[in-house]
Amino acid sequence: MKIKFLACAIALALASCQTPAPQSAADSQRPASNAVRREYVDALRGTIKPGNFVKAEISSVVLLDPEKQIYAYCTRTTERSNSNWSYIGLTLKNNMIVGLSKNAPRCHDKRLRYYDFPELRNMKY
Repeated sequence: MKIKFLACAIALALASCQTPAPQSAADSQRPASNAVRREYVDALRGTIKPGNFVKAEISSVVLLDPEKQIYAYCTRTTERSNSNWSYIGLTLKNNMIVGLSKNAPRCHDKRLRYYDFPELRNMKY
């Protein structure tokens, strides 16, 4: 009787198991490639004064929408005139920047990894 009860309990426990939640964007992180870094610096060249940033970091690239193959990453910088972090969120599709937002909430996610971004900090004209 105890064996039948134990077998039923195990069967019920296994039947109630759920499949894991879909992979979160934070789990898809990978460091930004050299091409992504170059594209960002090139996009800013001529729009900001070189040497303006005291600190510059770039986040991992994450997969936002698997069906549409939309990726995103963030940058955060501090300037000589403002020591607080300033965040920019970018969205990519087919390796092209298709969206940009200042102070994007996803850039403040504690799970997002940031890396030093000397290419931006040392940018020349």
